[in-house]
Amino acid sequence: MKDTPQGMRFSHLYLRQPELLPDSKRMRRRIGTLIGTLGDHRYLSRFGGYVESEHGISVVNAAHSSYWPGIVEKFDLRDVLDLVTSAYKFLSDLDYPREVTRRRNFIDQCRRIFQEEQVSYRVDDEGGVHFAVDAAFEETRASTILALSSVRYTSVRALYEQAFSHMDQSPPDGKAALRASFHATECIFRLMFANSHQLSASEVQKHLEPLVNRLYEGQKPATNLAQKLVASLKDWIDGAHFYRHEPGSEEPAQPPIELAIYMLSEAGGHIRWLAKLDDMHHKA
Repeated sequence: MKDTPQGMRFSHLYLRQPELLPDSKRMRRRIGTLIGTLGDHRYLSRFGGYVESEHGISVVNAAHSSYWPGIVEKFDLRDVLDLVTSAYKFLSDLDYPREVTRRRNFIDQCRRIFQEEQVSYRVDDEGGVHFAVDAAFEETRASTILALSSVRYTSVRALYEQAFSHMDQSPPDGKAALRASFHATECIFRLMFANSHQLSASEVQKHLEPLVNRLYEGQKPATNLAQKLVASLKDWIDGAHFYRHEPGSEEPAQPPIELAIYMLSEAGGHIRWLAKLDDMHHKA
């Protein structure tokens, strides 16, 4: 069929699962194989020694590339995940010009392995491994960060990424994540409307509703839908206020994790739409 993705492996297309895995034998072996391709036997031997000193574990036969899948398979999970960061730092410490490309390729390959093997982790640009709640949550994060790639949204992007860093904690700090996502949404709203001093339902009605009517003028179904989305944003703002700490009031308890995830995901949708409206407004 024309709409069916082409060239994808069967398991990646049809055997996706809603919940990400905490561990995976395939992931371990693929990470081990990737480590084995980083250099010759002298390089791998040095890296094995580096892992022993950094992790405090024994690495046997590190000089042989073919042994690394089996080596990683026997590691504790913490050491498997730390291995990604250690390999990145080892490549960084070598400080050869070619290592910049090799580091980037290594991170890209680790991301692909985590994604394809559906494990609940993601890798940042400096080799740090973080929790990923689930596939949909991670896709929301990635698509929102992409939508905020313009220099104009640098502060918004930093606040939104900060929200996810709070979810990376053990246990996750859903309250701080929710607050950071609110601040990210408020930041882009105030970029759009410089005269607005805060993000509130009344400010959205005052500034965003007229903009939406103007941008979608002459498209009645689109205008009606957009106004429903504006109403949804106002409800989201009112919901977030339950977890904002007002002076003189008691600090709210942590929200249930499923509500924090939902609110953070909704923030991503609102932020992406606001960024698009901002772009449309400047081009109009």
